[in-house]
Amino acid sequence: MITVSNTRNHISYNNRGIAYSEKGEHDLAIKDFDKAIELNPDYAEAYNNRGNVYDEKGDFEKAVADFNMAINTKSDYAEAYINRGVAYGKNYMFDEAVKNLNTAIKINQYHAGAYFNLGNVYLLNGKFKKSIENYNMSLSIDPDDAISYCHRGFAWLHIKEWDSARSDLTVAKDLGIDITAAFHNTYRNIFAFERRNDFKLPKDIVAMLLQYPVNPFTTTQKIMTHDGKTQESAAVLELLEKFRNAGKPLSQYMQDHRSSGIITGYNEAFIVHLKTRDSLIAKHPSSAEILKPFLMARDIQRWRVKPIDESRREAQDKWLIWTHRGIDINAYPAIKNHLEKSRDALEKRSGKQEWYEIQTASTDITRFTQPKCVYADLASETAFAYDDEGYYVGSPASLLSTSELWILGVLNTRAVSWFYARTTPQVRGPFLKFTSRHVSQIPIPDMEPEQRALIHKIVEYILFLKKQPMVNSKDLKYARDHVMVGYFGNILNGLTYELYLPDDLHRGDKYFFQPLFDEQLPQLEEIQGDRMSAFRNIFEQLCDKHHPVARNLFFLDSVKPIRIIESKA
Repeated sequence: MITVSNTRNHISYNNRGIAYSEKGEHDLAIKDFDKAIELNPDYAEAYNNRGNVYDEKGDFEKAVADFNMAINTKSDYAEAYINRGVAYGKNYMFDEAVKNLNTAIKINQYHAGAYFNLGNVYLLNGKFKKSIENYNMSLSIDPDDAISYCHRGFAWLHIKEWDSARSDLTVAKDLGIDITAAFHNTYRNIFAFERRNDFKLPKDIVAMLLQYPVNPFTTTQKIMTHDGKTQESAAVLELLEKFRNAGKPLSQYMQDHRSSGIITGYNEAFIVHLKTRDSLIAKHPSSAEILKPFLMARDIQRWRVKPIDESRREAQDKWLIWTHRGIDINAYPAIKNHLEKSRDALEKRSGKQEWYEIQTASTDITRFTQPKCVYADLASETAFAYDDEGYYVGSPASLLSTSELWILGVLNTRAVSWFYARTTPQVRGPFLKFTSRHVSQIPIPDMEPEQRALIHKIVEYILFLKKQPMVNSKDLKYARDHVMVGYFGNILNGLTYELYLPDDLHRGDKYFFQPLFDEQLPQLEEIQGDRMSAFRNIFEQLCDKHHPVARNLFFLDSVKPIRIIESKA
């Protein structure tokens, strides 16, 4: 029997568990639901709530077990039937999903959420007319439910009811739904949707679903000239000139200007995954000589290439068959047999290479194996990554042959992103084209050796931190570590602003180099023992609100040129 005190306590634990789950603190939420159930084993709401948390964590079996307990304890618990139905739907167990959601509707025929989720199950299962029927019911009960309009709009698209789709998607957007994000979360992209359905969407609907946000680095106000054309304001033009006069173009720091990634002409044949690579080597060991670790544009992130998940054996899952011009293909019989399967397509490629070759010379090997910066040819801001592991890079991505980390530090700052966006054309939405010609003209500010050394040191910090699992973790207990990486990036922003605009910053009493010189920050190799603890201590010291670096970063937009760059003017 439950005492009055325990009754109050089990409700309190349940409510706190809900609060934790809303914050994403799943483990703490589960502990509180466990305690609520311990105090009241017949508390259906706690089972249901714990089931939702397990579902969010991807533990389907535990989630269903808890929904079962909730229903066994409270047979008319519509919410538990809905949640169990949603869990089944996520796992493509459509019959069970439909059965549970229909039971919820029998219990409460006015439950909009039950109809909405039933609509989602039918949408996922390809039964679009049934999906629309259930969204209709959901909207008849809750006519302001924006997400129902959005999903019904997607269902109309599948059956080519263009006018209905336009109407629903417009209403959803007006009610605050980001229909572009919703579509891409569901279907990845327009091309994938059209390929799956074997038809083309009307151009105006494509435009609705591809409305990109404005690039913040290109939003500085322009002025109208006497002949009706627009041009940059005088303040922006003056600021651009200051950047150009601050140093030399990037090209003068580069020995090798050949920066284009590899074009195979037929990726399906030349790019293989780990399983195929291992099979080719097993068939003939010589294959290992020309199977090279490979990067594509989507693998490139700011600072480092995509993190590797060793626990799932995803350690480099793309490999290039590097059959350079002049290769003796007969020395690699397993590779030759693999390429033979695609010979017809390979012979149709443009160029004078042999059918089994790619258009690169054997001497290109040094361009990829030496330390370098790599970047995608299309991005919304500068996002250069450092590679010292010998990746071969595919187009549409490019590379800069350099091991100078201070150059990488300058390129990945707001200042350079702003300058680049103001001096190169946007190609689509917020995206900029990063061509060798334009990238090579980025002005790199002059600096003293000790200034380069400081920037190099902070870039080393960032590169080390970006490799650490806790920095890349979504676990909230490591959120501060993620903030730490961003803060070191902000310090680089401040240092670079001081290099490009020393007079403007110093007039506003904003200094970054000197306070950091005073700290005598250690080199990465000087940090022994637990490096993460050492970095956390450095971070907490530098971001203390009384520290001059933190204070100057906080008040940085009091300097007018910075307000222009950061679109605050």
